[in-house]
Amino acid sequence: MSNIQKLAERLREIEAGEKVSEFAKLLWKPKEGTQKVRLVPYMFNPESPFIELKFYYKLGGNTYLAPCTFGKPDPIQELVETLRASGSNEEKEIAAKLVPTPRTYTPVIVRGEEEMGVRFWGFGITVYKQLLRLMTNSEWGDITSWTEGNDLEVEFHKESKKKGRDGKSFPETTITPLPKKTPVVDPTRRDLMEKVKAQTDILKIFPLKSYDELKKAVNDYLNPQETDDSNVEEPSEAAIAASPPAVSVTDTPVASTPQTAPTGEALANEFEKFFQTKTS
Repeated sequence: MSNIQKLAERLREIEAGEKVSEFAKLLWKPKEGTQKVRLVPYMFNPESPFIELKFYYKLGGNTYLAPCTFGKPDPIQELVETLRASGSNEEKEIAAKLVPTPRTYTPVIVRGEEEMGVRFWGFGITVYKQLLRLMTNSEWGDITSWTEGNDLEVEFHKESKKKGRDGKSFPETTITPLPKKTPVVDPTRRDLMEKVKAQTDILKIFPLKSYDELKKAVNDYLNPQETDDSNVEEPSEAAIAASPPAVSVTDTPVASTPQTAPTGEALANEFEKFFQTKTS
């Protein structure tokens, strides 16, 4: 390989890394301690703020969105079913390693970081159940309401005080809704309103690979001697990103003229009118 070819390949690697970094900014995870977030409606599916996905993790150092999430033909799922039906303990163990892992995402605004716009918080079944119990509690109403929702206090600890059956500690997340009803952002901040509106389709962050691509990936994983590992990426959620967001974040400056925030019915009408306008 000539020097020019090597340089060109390095340029592609850097550009790919920059793209992954951009997608990583759209993903949020709680830090040690307490922080506040606001769940917002998912504009690509207004019926629910929760997006349930399944992933094949650490498959040759990569992460793949599972087509079976959407009921589509999935070569890895087909292989899992074949291995399970074989009757061989060894093949069943291989199947167990290939089973996709469920993970749920929801769009959030992080308090103190509103300028970053809407990001996606990913979590497992324990946190998901906490949020579902809260969402189905009629005493709280619609906590994701643009105008009268509730912020959530998220307390996260990498090591819980409780121990598992194996004696090891595990991460723990506690979610507490705050009683005060508030709009998602200050309605006089049109820049923040635009950023809340400019959501990204999560499938742009986690694109679905083709049937043949996944078939090759699982074959390479099961037959490492046939794998050219020169292009293996480090495993991370953002590393499976392959295309830019469908909607970019709008950098509208803060209005220089002071405005008075609407209240009551006027506030509700303002938000309803704003968010019913389709994004381009």
